[in-house]
Order: sequence, then C-alpha cells, then structure tokens
Amino acid sequence: MNDRGRERDLVLAPNEFAFILDETKGNINVYVGPHKTSLANTDAPVVFDAGSKRFERRPLDGAIQSLSIAPEGWYLSLKNPATDKSHPRTGALNNLPSLDTGRKVNIPGPASFALWPGQMVRVIQGHHLRSNQYLLVRVYDEEGAKTNWKNAVLRMRAEAAADEGEAVHVQRPPDLTMGTLLIIRGTEVAFYIPPTGVEVVPDVDGNYVREAITLERLEYCILLDENGNKRYIQGPAVVFPQPTETFVAMRGARKFRAIELNENTGLYIKVIAPYEENGVRYKVGDELFITGKDTMIYLPRPEHAIIKYGDQERHYAVAIPAGEARYVLDRNKGTITLKRGPAIYLPDPRIELIIRRVLDPKTVSLWFPGNREAYDYNRRLAQQNAPQIAAEFAAVASVPVQAARASASPKAAPAPGGPAAPPPPPPSSEFAGDDFTRSQTFTGPRTIVLDTRYDGAVAIDVWTGYAVLVVSKTGERKVVTGPHTHLLEYDETLQVLELSTGTPKTEHNLFKTVYLRVLNNKVSDQVEVETRDLVRVQLQLSYRVNFEGDPNRWFEVENTSSS
Repeated sequence: MNDRGRERDLVLAPNEFAFILDETKGNINVYVGPHKTSLANTDAPVVFDAGSKRFERRPLDGAIQSLSIAPEGWYLSLKNPATDKSHPRTGALNNLPSLDTGRKVNIPGPASFALWPGQMVRVIQGHHLRSNQYLLVRVYDEEGAKTNWKNAVLRMRAEAAADEGEAVHVQRPPDLTMGTLLIIRGTEVAFYIPPTGVEVVPDVDGNYVREAITLERLEYCILLDENGNKRYIQGPAVVFPQPTETFVAMRGARKFRAIELNENTGLYIKVIAPYEENGVRYKVGDELFITGKDTMIYLPRPEHAIIKYGDQERHYAVAIPAGEARYVLDRNKGTITLKRGPAIYLPDPRIELIIRRVLDPKTVSLWFPGNREAYDYNRRLAQQNAPQIAAEFAAVASVPVQAARASASPKAAPAPGGPAAPPPPPPSSEFAGDDFTRSQTFTGPRTIVLDTRYDGAVAIDVWTGYAVLVVSKTGERKVVTGPHTHLLEYDETLQVLELSTGTPKTEHNLFKTVYLRVLNNKVSDQVEVETRDLVRVQLQLSYRVNFEGDPNRWFEVENTSSS
C-alpha cells in the first residue's frame, strides 16, 4: 500500500508543471512546482497534443512538463492566451481560466511560465541581422499589430553601436492590413523581435533570416514581382526585394555577370516593352543587334529579351582569309552574295545568315576528282541538312570517287572557316579579389589554328594550262583560265565536258570533266588510211594542242577529242 501510495504522489521540481484531469467533473487543473500532492483515484495525468488538439492520458512520470523559458534576446509565440493575460502561479494548484482561443501573442524574453491546458507555445531566438540580411514579416492580426507595433523589440544599426541596451522603435507602416507583407532590412535594423500581430515568415528551408544579394561591379540580379514585372538591379549594391518580389535563380545562382562584348561579338535583342533611350523610341517587336562597337559591357533591362539559338547568347564573327569567301543570305530579299576575305565578318542576324552549299556526289567527283576529303565532307553535310542529297551519297557509297587523270587535274581549293579556338582555362577557385600576377617565365601569345577549307564558298583552283567555264542560273557565262582561284557564287556551276578516250578515239567510253587543258594538251589517236593503190595503213598520231583566240569559243565543242 505504501508503494502504491507513492505512485499516486505528484512531486514537481522547480520549472516543472503537470495537467491533472478530474474524471468526475472533467476539469483540468495545473500544478506548478515546486509542489507535492497526492492524487485521487479519479485524477488522471494528461498532456495536450498540439497536432491533434486533444488531451492524451499519460503515466504520471510522462505527464510532467518543463516550463516555457525565453532568455534575453529570445521570444515566445503563445497561442490561446488567457483572457486576463495570466499564467499559472508557481507552487500552487491552478484552475483553468477563460482562454482567448484562436489568438496568438508574442512575448519577448526574459520570460518563464507554465502553460494553461490547451495553450501552445514556440520558443524562438531573436533575429540578428547583418547588413546584407533581411526578414520577411506578415501581419496576422490587424488590430494587434496596430496596438502593439511600438512594442517591437529592435536595435537600429546606427544606434546599436552607441547604446546596445536601449530599445528603439521604428515608425509604424501606413498599411497593416491582415496578410500584408513587410521587409525588415539589415541595413536599418540589427536585431528584431516582432510585436503581437506580426510574425516572421520562414523560407522553404525553415530559416527566418534571409540573405540579400551583394552585387559587385559588372554584376546584376533580377527580381520578379507577383504581377509578372521584372526589376533589374546593377551593382555595386546590396539588394533587398520588395515583399511581393522573389529573386530569379538560374542553375542555383541568383546574381549574374554582365555580358562582355567586343567588335567581333554581338547580342540579338527583341524589344518586349516600349521605351525611349537617347531620344530614340523603341516599340514592342523591334529587333536590335548590339555589338561591342556601341556597347562594350551589356547589362540587361526589363524591356529587352535576348534571342538565343540553343544555349548560345553571343553571336561571333568569322575569320575569312584572303582568297576565300562566305555565302551570305539576305533574309529579307532572298539574295545570296559572297563576302570575300580578308575580313573578320560579323553577320547581322536580323537580316543576314551565313549558309553552306552542299554538292551532290557527281558534282564532287567532277569538280574535285580524287579528293576523298571533299567527298566525305559533303556527305556529312548532306546527312545533316539535305536528306535527298544524302540519299544520293548513300547510293554511290560503294563507288569510289573518280580518280582518273587526278594527277593532271586540279583538286579542291576548299573554303573558309576552321575549328574553334580551344576554350580558355576556367578561373582559379582561389581567386578572391582584384589581383595582378606576373609570370616569372616567358608566356607565349595565345594562338589558334584556322582550317577554313570547307566552311565557306566553294573555291575552284584552276591550274596553269587549264580552263573552266562558269555558268550561272541567270545565263551568264565566263571562262576562267589558270593559274587562278575562282570563288563560285551560290548559283554558279561548271560546264561539264565529255571527252573521247582510247586509241583510236571512240565515244563508247567518254571521260567527263570540267577542266579543259588549253596548253600543251597531248592527244594521241590512231588513224586508218587507204592509199591510192588500195593499201590500208594505220597511223599512230600524237598532237600537242594549244587553244588560242576567244576563250568563250573553246567550250562550244563539247568533245574536243572526238576523231
């Protein structure tokens, strides 16, 4: 009996309390330590579950709870406060008073008290702010916020250094409507405890203090408002969002570097909102091409949207060496022109487009006999962009490129472009500020390799003693004699000749070529003659042929070797 009696004794140490349910009346009393009492058989220890909002029976030892304590610099967020703002008395039995259910109050520390049955509390550390931090606070009780705004505990940054112990108050905002969001900036407030009626909103990770963005020079950030408008802020600055704004992040980054341009790079811009700059008005839909000639450092603005092709933001110039060219399409007129080198050419993407010319396999074999590299290049280009021509390459894949007379016929004089320069090494992870470092050894200049044979206009290298007939789709004809490198216009082709082969010359096996040998052209033939006395004689002849006179008449005879 003595052991059982001791099991019914409630012994509370200081800073402890317990809820005891009187099962005969349904009342719940609060015992606050230091206190000792013997419980009746109708008394049941209970605790209040904040999740289910119900009282649950517990063993006597499991029903003992600790007081809610907020030291200096902390505060308590108490739900369902007593109507008379009282707390259970220490060392006594306390009957449940009337509670203001549904209300929430903030009590700054130092404070310590037990809870009434049905109350819920959170102990929160006061919010210390650096100059690049801020708080997002929300008004949850309009009347409470208006009444208690002056009771907020805060230290203004300018006054904190002078007197850390003196609390000051910030002027009440004009709008304290329920649900209003406010920003408490670290540049103004060093420490903050919200008053009753105002709560600090945590971020998605549960942190109350949020990080502002510190922008250096040539950096910017983007703020997106709930109404869809964007705000661009340029550094140097410490950027605090408005209550309805959020930072735009890309791949986890919230601040971005300005885009560096030079004379050989540019940005393709679409105007998405009207604006005026330097006396020029821009309307929605206008397109701009901004290059380094006008803007060396580009910082975006809300009226601009960058037009990207894939992930590429910048448009780069191409190097066109001397004797080479690029085909340039005018997107408005549809004309294709040659941009000849030497030049560093930056096309305007609004109206200009660099294109490539794909040659079918027969043309490759005629223009560049024996050049397997040219054949493979055009085959790859056709597979990417011209399915019909790619099918022709597939049909002749087993047929070798015509190599006849390759030793005497000119090969491709390919066209402009080249492999891109190797990317610069990534910046050192140890870099922490402005610095100048000079190497103790010789550092050679940065070099690139230009291999532009197949990136531009089709070039025909006519050797000494040869000639070609260039024909355009408009009917123009032009004879080009070597030595000369001719860059073909996009609509130009070469006249094909069919020459007799064999001895004697026959037309059974014609040799097709576009190159006519006009100097020292040795032609062999066999001629059968009959003498006056009816004797048949076969003569082996060898001619050395030179073409003279008007070059336009050289190609009037299709088969110059015909017997």
